[in-house]
Amino acid sequence: MDKKIKIVYLITGLKTGGAETVLARLVSNLDKERFTPIVVSIIPIAEIGIKIKQQGIRVESLGAYSKFNPLVFLRLFILLKKERPDVLHCFLFHAILLGRLAGRISSVPTIISSIRTENFGGRMREKLLALTDAFSSVTTIVSQKAADKMVRNGVVPSEKLKVIYNGFDPEGVAQVRKTNREQLRADLKIEPGSPLLVAVGRLDEAKGYPVLIEAIGEIKKVHPSVQLLILGSGEMLERLTIEINNRVLDENIRLLGRKENVYEYLRCADIFVLASLWEGHPNVVLEAMACGAPVVATNVGGVPEIILDGETGFLVESNNARALADKIIQVSALTDEARKTIVDRAYKKIENNFSLGEMMEEYEQLYERRW
Repeated sequence: MDKKIKIVYLITGLKTGGAETVLARLVSNLDKERFTPIVVSIIPIAEIGIKIKQQGIRVESLGAYSKFNPLVFLRLFILLKKERPDVLHCFLFHAILLGRLAGRISSVPTIISSIRTENFGGRMREKLLALTDAFSSVTTIVSQKAADKMVRNGVVPSEKLKVIYNGFDPEGVAQVRKTNREQLRADLKIEPGSPLLVAVGRLDEAKGYPVLIEAIGEIKKVHPSVQLLILGSGEMLERLTIEINNRVLDENIRLLGRKENVYEYLRCADIFVLASLWEGHPNVVLEAMACGAPVVATNVGGVPEIILDGETGFLVESNNARALADKIIQVSALTDEARKTIVDRAYKKIENNFSLGEMMEEYEQLYERRW
Protein backbone atom coordinates (compact mmCIF):
# COMPACT_ATOMS: atom_id res chain seq x y z
CA MET A 1 0.00 0.00 0.00
CA ASP A 2 1.32 3.46 -0.89
CA LYS A 3 2.34 5.75 1.95
CA LYS A 4 -0.34 8.19 3.07
CA ILE A 5 0.15 11.81 2.11
CA LYS A 6 0.72 13.90 5.22
CA ILE A 7 -0.81 17.39 5.11
CA VAL A 8 -0.19 20.21 7.58
CA TYR A 9 -2.98 22.80 7.46
CA LEU A 10 -1.74 26.15 8.73
CA ILE A 11 -4.25 28.87 9.61
CA THR A 12 -4.06 32.11 11.55
CA GLY A 13 -6.76 31.11 14.04
CA LEU A 14 -9.66 28.74 14.54
CA LYS A 15 -12.54 30.95 15.62
CA THR A 16 -15.83 30.69 13.73
CA GLY A 17 -15.42 32.17 10.24
CA GLY A 18 -15.53 31.37 6.55
CA ALA A 19 -11.96 30.12 6.03
CA GLU A 20 -12.07 28.20 9.30
CA THR A 21 -15.34 26.52 8.30
CA VAL A 22 -13.91 25.44 4.94
CA LEU A 23 -10.80 24.05 6.61
CA ALA A 24 -12.99 22.09 9.04
CA ARG A 25 -15.03 20.65 6.16
CA LEU A 26 -11.83 19.75 4.32
CA VAL A 27 -10.19 17.81 7.12
CA SER A 28 -13.47 16.19 8.23
CA ASN A 29 -14.22 14.83 4.76
CA LEU A 30 -10.67 14.01 3.68
CA ASP A 31 -10.11 10.41 2.59
CA LYS A 32 -8.22 9.15 5.65
CA GLU A 33 -7.08 6.07 3.72
CA ARG A 34 -5.00 8.35 1.51
CA PHE A 35 -4.27 11.42 3.64
CA THR A 36 -3.16 12.23 7.19
CA PRO A 37 -4.16 15.76 8.28
CA ILE A 38 -2.57 17.87 11.02
CA VAL A 39 -4.18 21.26 11.74
CA VAL A 40 -1.93 24.03 13.10
CA SER A 41 -3.21 27.39 14.39
CA ILE A 42 -0.86 30.33 14.85
CA ILE A 43 -2.87 31.64 17.81
CA PRO A 44 -4.47 29.50 20.56
CA ILE A 45 -7.10 26.95 19.52
CA ALA A 46 -10.69 28.24 19.51
CA GLU A 47 -14.13 26.73 18.89
CA ILE A 48 -13.58 25.39 15.36
CA GLY A 49 -10.33 23.78 16.47
CA ILE A 50 -12.08 22.11 19.39
CA LYS A 51 -14.71 20.63 17.06
CA ILE A 52 -11.99 19.31 14.72
CA LYS A 53 -10.13 17.79 17.66
CA GLN A 54 -13.30 16.02 18.83
CA GLN A 55 -13.28 14.12 15.52
CA GLY A 56 -9.93 12.59 16.44
CA ILE A 57 -7.94 14.87 14.13
CA ARG A 58 -4.70 16.25 15.50
CA VAL A 59 -4.79 19.99 16.20
CA GLU A 60 -1.76 22.00 17.34
CA SER A 61 -1.17 25.65 18.25
CA LEU A 62 2.01 27.65 17.79
CA GLY A 63 1.01 29.44 20.99
CA ALA A 64 1.14 33.01 19.75
CA TYR A 65 -1.13 35.56 21.39
CA SER A 66 -0.09 37.96 18.65
CA LYS A 67 0.24 37.26 14.91
CA PHE A 68 3.63 39.00 15.00
CA ASN A 69 5.40 36.90 17.66
CA PRO A 70 8.91 36.24 16.24
CA LEU A 71 9.06 32.84 17.98
CA VAL A 72 6.20 31.59 15.81
CA PHE A 73 8.45 31.16 12.78
CA LEU A 74 10.90 29.06 14.79
CA ARG A 75 8.11 26.91 16.26
CA LEU A 76 6.64 26.27 12.84
CA PHE A 77 10.05 25.47 11.35
CA ILE A 78 10.70 22.92 14.10
CA LEU A 79 7.25 21.36 13.63
CA LEU A 80 7.72 21.03 9.88
CA LYS A 81 11.20 19.52 10.22
CA LYS A 82 9.84 17.01 12.74
CA GLU A 83 6.67 16.05 10.85
CA ARG A 84 8.15 16.19 7.32
CA PRO A 85 4.77 16.75 5.63
CA ASP A 86 4.25 16.18 1.93
CA VAL A 87 1.94 19.21 1.71
CA LEU A 88 1.64 22.48 3.63
CA HIS A 89 -1.76 24.08 3.00
CA CYS A 90 -2.01 27.67 4.29
CA PHE A 91 -5.16 29.72 4.95
CA LEU A 92 -5.39 33.50 5.58
CA PHE A 93 -2.80 36.20 5.02
CA HIS A 94 -0.47 35.80 8.03
CA ALA A 95 -0.44 32.00 7.75
CA ILE A 96 0.26 32.19 4.01
CA LEU A 97 3.32 34.44 4.50
CA LEU A 98 4.62 32.43 7.44
CA GLY A 99 3.96 29.10 5.75
CA ARG A 100 5.61 30.06 2.47
CA LEU A 101 8.82 31.11 4.21
CA ALA A 102 8.99 28.31 6.80
CA GLY A 103 7.84 25.71 4.29
CA ARG A 104 10.50 26.69 1.77
CA ILE A 105 13.32 26.66 4.33
CA SER A 106 12.19 23.29 5.75
CA SER A 107 11.92 21.79 2.24
CA VAL A 108 8.19 20.95 2.19
CA PRO A 109 7.60 19.55 -1.33
CA THR A 110 4.19 21.17 -1.95
CA ILE A 111 2.99 24.50 -0.54
CA ILE A 112 -0.60 25.54 -1.24
CA SER A 113 -1.85 29.06 -0.46
CA SER A 114 -5.61 29.57 -0.11
CA ILE A 115 -6.88 33.11 -0.59
CA ARG A 116 -10.43 33.63 0.67
CA THR A 117 -11.26 37.16 -0.51
CA GLU A 118 -10.20 39.84 -2.99
CA ASN A 119 -9.75 42.35 -0.13
CA PHE A 120 -6.44 42.01 1.77
CA GLY A 121 -6.35 45.39 3.44
CA GLY A 122 -4.14 47.30 1.02
CA ARG A 123 -1.49 47.13 -1.66
CA MET A 124 1.29 46.37 0.83
CA ARG A 125 -0.23 42.97 1.58
CA GLU A 126 -0.64 42.28 -2.12
CA LYS A 127 3.03 43.14 -2.69
CA LEU A 128 4.13 40.80 0.09
CA LEU A 129 2.10 37.99 -1.44
CA ALA A 130 3.57 38.73 -4.87
CA LEU A 131 7.12 38.75 -3.45
CA THR A 132 6.67 35.34 -1.81
CA ASP A 133 4.67 33.71 -4.59
CA ALA A 134 7.75 31.89 -5.87
CA PHE A 135 7.70 29.82 -2.65
CA SER A 136 4.14 28.62 -3.29
CA SER A 137 3.35 25.68 -5.60
CA VAL A 138 -0.18 26.90 -6.33
CA THR A 139 -2.68 29.41 -5.00
CA THR A 140 -6.37 28.55 -4.70
CA ILE A 141 -9.04 31.21 -4.61
CA VAL A 142 -12.79 31.03 -4.02
CA SER A 143 -14.23 33.14 -6.84
CA GLN A 144 -13.43 34.03 -10.43
CA LYS A 145 -13.83 37.74 -9.66
CA ALA A 146 -11.16 37.54 -6.95
CA ALA A 147 -8.91 35.51 -9.25
CA ASP A 148 -9.16 38.14 -11.99
CA LYS A 149 -8.22 40.86 -9.51
CA MET A 150 -5.20 38.90 -8.20
CA VAL A 151 -3.88 38.44 -11.74
CA ARG A 152 -4.63 42.05 -12.72
CA ASN A 153 -2.77 43.38 -9.65
CA GLY A 154 0.22 41.10 -10.20
CA VAL A 155 -0.29 39.12 -6.98
CA VAL A 156 -0.35 35.67 -8.60
CA PRO A 157 0.29 34.68 -12.24
CA SER A 158 -2.73 33.03 -13.85
CA GLU A 159 -0.89 29.74 -14.46
CA LYS A 160 -0.37 29.31 -10.69
CA LEU A 161 -3.94 30.19 -9.73
CA LYS A 162 -6.88 27.80 -9.40
CA VAL A 163 -10.48 28.72 -8.57
CA ILE A 164 -12.10 26.23 -6.17
CA TYR A 165 -15.54 27.21 -4.93
CA ASN A 166 -16.54 26.49 -1.36
CA GLY A 167 -18.51 23.26 -1.25
CA PHE A 168 -21.53 22.43 0.85
CA ASP A 169 -23.52 19.25 1.40
CA PRO A 170 -27.22 20.20 1.45
CA GLU A 171 -28.00 16.79 2.93
CA GLY A 172 -26.46 18.16 6.11
CA VAL A 173 -29.53 20.36 6.60
CA ALA A 174 -32.08 17.85 5.29
CA GLN A 175 -33.60 17.25 8.72
CA VAL A 176 -33.92 20.96 9.47
CA ARG A 177 -35.41 21.57 6.04
CA LYS A 178 -38.21 19.07 6.81
CA THR A 179 -39.19 20.81 10.04
CA ASN A 180 -42.20 23.10 10.28
CA ARG A 181 -41.12 26.75 9.98
CA GLU A 182 -43.95 28.02 12.17
CA GLN A 183 -43.08 25.55 14.92
CA LEU A 184 -39.44 26.61 14.78
CA ARG A 185 -40.47 30.26 15.02
CA ALA A 186 -42.56 29.45 18.09
CA ASP A 187 -39.67 27.50 19.67
CA LEU A 188 -37.37 30.47 19.06
CA LYS A 189 -40.00 32.87 20.51
CA ILE A 190 -40.53 34.78 17.26
CA GLU A 191 -43.75 36.79 17.26
CA PRO A 192 -46.26 35.30 14.77
CA GLY A 193 -46.87 37.47 11.73
CA SER A 194 -43.67 39.48 12.11
CA PRO A 195 -41.49 39.60 8.95
CA LEU A 196 -38.35 37.80 10.11
CA LEU A 197 -34.91 38.62 8.70
CA VAL A 198 -31.76 36.75 9.72
CA ALA A 199 -28.12 37.78 9.27
CA VAL A 200 -25.17 35.61 10.26
CA GLY A 201 -21.50 36.50 10.51
CA ARG A 202 -18.78 38.06 12.59
CA LEU A 203 -19.51 41.52 13.92
CA ASP A 204 -16.82 43.24 11.90
CA GLU A 205 -16.47 45.95 9.28
CA ALA A 206 -16.68 43.61 6.29
CA LYS A 207 -20.23 42.49 7.08
CA GLY A 208 -21.83 45.93 6.66
CA TYR A 209 -24.05 45.73 9.75
CA PRO A 210 -24.41 49.52 10.21
CA VAL A 211 -25.89 49.70 6.69
CA LEU A 212 -28.26 46.83 7.52
CA ILE A 213 -29.37 48.55 10.74
CA GLU A 214 -30.07 51.74 8.82
CA ALA A 215 -32.06 49.72 6.29
CA ILE A 216 -34.21 48.23 9.07
CA GLY A 217 -35.14 51.77 10.07
CA GLU A 218 -36.49 52.29 6.53
CA ILE A 219 -38.25 48.92 6.45
CA LYS A 220 -39.93 49.66 9.78
CA LYS A 221 -41.86 52.52 8.13
CA VAL A 222 -43.58 49.89 5.94
CA HIS A 223 -43.48 46.89 8.30
CA PRO A 224 -43.50 48.24 11.90
CA SER A 225 -43.16 44.74 13.40
CA VAL A 226 -40.15 43.67 11.27
CA GLN A 227 -37.65 41.56 13.19
CA LEU A 228 -33.94 41.17 12.46
CA LEU A 229 -31.88 38.53 14.27
CA ILE A 230 -28.11 38.94 13.98
CA LEU A 231 -26.09 35.83 14.86
CA GLY A 232 -22.39 36.35 15.49
CA SER A 233 -19.83 37.85 17.84
CA GLY A 234 -17.00 40.31 17.35
CA GLU A 235 -15.39 43.64 18.07
CA MET A 236 -18.30 45.76 16.77
CA LEU A 237 -20.81 44.56 19.38
CA GLU A 238 -20.78 47.75 21.45
CA ARG A 239 -20.88 50.04 18.40
CA LEU A 240 -23.83 48.13 16.89
CA THR A 241 -25.71 48.14 20.19
CA ILE A 242 -25.35 51.95 20.40
CA GLU A 243 -26.42 52.30 16.76
CA ILE A 244 -29.55 50.20 17.37
CA ASN A 245 -30.49 52.22 20.45
CA ASN A 246 -29.82 55.57 18.76
CA ARG A 247 -32.18 54.62 15.93
CA VAL A 248 -34.80 53.34 18.44
CA LEU A 249 -34.74 49.88 16.87
CA ASP A 250 -34.20 47.84 20.03
CA GLU A 251 -37.66 46.28 19.60
CA ASN A 252 -36.84 45.27 16.03
CA ILE A 253 -33.23 44.08 16.12
CA ARG A 254 -31.71 41.45 18.39
CA LEU A 255 -28.00 40.73 18.66
CA LEU A 256 -27.98 37.06 19.67
CA GLY A 257 -24.25 36.32 19.70
CA ARG A 258 -22.79 33.10 18.31
CA LYS A 259 -25.27 30.22 18.04
CA GLU A 260 -24.76 26.50 17.51
CA ASN A 261 -28.18 25.96 15.92
CA VAL A 262 -27.71 28.42 13.04
CA TYR A 263 -29.60 26.20 10.58
CA GLU A 264 -32.77 26.46 12.66
CA TYR A 265 -32.66 30.25 12.49
CA LEU A 266 -32.04 30.11 8.74
CA ARG A 267 -34.93 27.70 8.29
CA CYS A 268 -37.47 29.94 10.02
CA ALA A 269 -36.27 33.15 8.31
CA ASP A 270 -38.53 34.86 5.80
CA ILE A 271 -35.40 36.36 4.25
CA PHE A 272 -31.68 35.84 4.84
CA VAL A 273 -29.73 39.10 4.43
CA LEU A 274 -26.03 39.51 3.62
CA ALA A 275 -25.08 43.20 3.71
CA SER A 276 -21.31 42.71 3.26
CA LEU A 277 -19.04 45.44 1.91
CA TRP A 278 -16.68 42.76 0.61
CA GLU A 279 -16.70 38.97 0.54
CA GLY A 280 -14.98 35.89 -0.79
CA HIS A 281 -17.40 33.04 -1.45
CA PRO A 282 -19.67 33.17 1.63
CA ASN A 283 -20.52 29.76 3.09
CA VAL A 284 -23.52 31.20 4.90
CA VAL A 285 -25.25 32.10 1.62
CA LEU A 286 -25.02 28.44 0.56
CA GLU A 287 -26.31 27.39 3.97
CA ALA A 288 -29.25 29.80 3.83
CA MET A 289 -30.16 28.60 0.33
CA ALA A 290 -30.00 24.98 1.49
CA CYS A 291 -32.23 25.74 4.48
CA GLY A 292 -34.90 27.23 2.22
CA ALA A 293 -34.49 30.94 2.99
CA PRO A 294 -34.71 33.43 0.09
CA VAL A 295 -31.45 35.42 0.04
CA VAL A 296 -30.96 39.17 -0.39
CA ALA A 297 -27.24 39.86 -0.70
CA THR A 298 -24.90 42.62 -1.77
CA ASN A 299 -23.29 42.25 -5.18
CA VAL A 300 -19.71 41.84 -3.90
CA GLY A 301 -16.90 39.31 -4.25
CA GLY A 302 -18.06 35.86 -5.29
CA VAL A 303 -21.69 36.44 -4.31
CA PRO A 304 -22.94 36.94 -7.92
CA GLU A 305 -21.27 33.62 -8.79
CA ILE A 306 -23.67 31.99 -6.33
CA ILE A 307 -26.79 34.09 -6.84
CA LEU A 308 -28.37 34.79 -10.20
CA ASP A 309 -30.41 37.92 -9.50
CA GLY A 310 -34.13 37.21 -9.52
CA GLU A 311 -33.55 33.51 -10.23
CA THR A 312 -31.79 31.95 -7.22
CA GLY A 313 -31.86 35.00 -4.93
CA PHE A 314 -31.62 38.77 -5.08
CA LEU A 315 -28.65 41.11 -5.44
CA VAL A 316 -28.32 44.74 -4.39
CA GLU A 317 -25.45 47.23 -4.48
CA SER A 318 -23.31 47.39 -1.33
CA ASN A 319 -23.17 50.22 1.20
CA ASN A 320 -26.61 51.52 0.18
CA ALA A 321 -29.20 51.27 2.97
CA ARG A 322 -32.06 52.61 0.88
CA ALA A 323 -31.48 50.11 -1.93
CA LEU A 324 -31.14 47.28 0.58
CA ALA A 325 -34.38 48.25 2.32
CA ASP A 326 -36.27 48.52 -0.99
CA LYS A 327 -35.08 45.07 -2.09
CA ILE A 328 -36.05 43.47 1.23
CA ILE A 329 -39.51 45.08 1.06
CA GLN A 330 -39.86 43.80 -2.50
CA VAL A 331 -38.88 40.23 -1.58
CA SER A 332 -41.10 40.21 1.52
CA ALA A 333 -44.07 40.80 -0.81
CA LEU A 334 -43.43 37.63 -2.85
CA THR A 335 -46.29 35.18 -3.12
CA ASP A 336 -45.80 31.73 -1.60
CA GLU A 337 -45.50 30.29 -5.10
CA ALA A 338 -42.84 32.79 -6.18
CA ARG A 339 -40.92 32.22 -2.95
CA LYS A 340 -40.97 28.45 -3.48
CA THR A 341 -39.72 28.82 -7.05
CA ILE A 342 -36.73 30.89 -5.89
CA VAL A 343 -35.94 28.52 -3.02
CA ASP A 344 -36.15 25.41 -5.23
CA ARG A 345 -33.88 26.92 -7.89
CA ALA A 346 -31.37 27.94 -5.21
CA TYR A 347 -31.26 24.42 -3.76
CA LYS A 348 -30.72 22.93 -7.22
CA LYS A 349 -27.87 25.37 -7.89
CA ILE A 350 -26.05 24.18 -4.76
CA GLU A 351 -26.43 20.56 -5.81
CA ASN A 352 -25.20 21.25 -9.36
CA ASN A 353 -22.47 23.84 -8.79
CA PHE A 354 -21.24 23.89 -5.20
CA SER A 355 -21.16 20.30 -4.00
CA LEU A 356 -18.88 19.29 -1.17
CA GLY A 357 -17.80 16.23 -3.15
CA GLU A 358 -16.52 18.34 -6.04
CA MET A 359 -14.60 20.64 -3.68
CA MET A 360 -12.98 17.65 -1.97
CA GLU A 361 -12.01 16.06 -5.29
CA GLU A 362 -10.34 19.25 -6.51
CA TYR A 363 -8.29 19.72 -3.34
CA GLU A 364 -7.31 16.03 -3.14
CA GLN A 365 -6.04 16.20 -6.72
CA LEU A 366 -3.80 19.12 -5.72
CA TYR A 367 -2.48 17.16 -2.73
CA GLU A 368 -1.55 14.20 -4.94
CA ARG A 369 0.10 16.26 -7.65
CA ARG A 370 3.87 16.61 -7.71
CA TRP A 371 4.86 20.18 -8.56
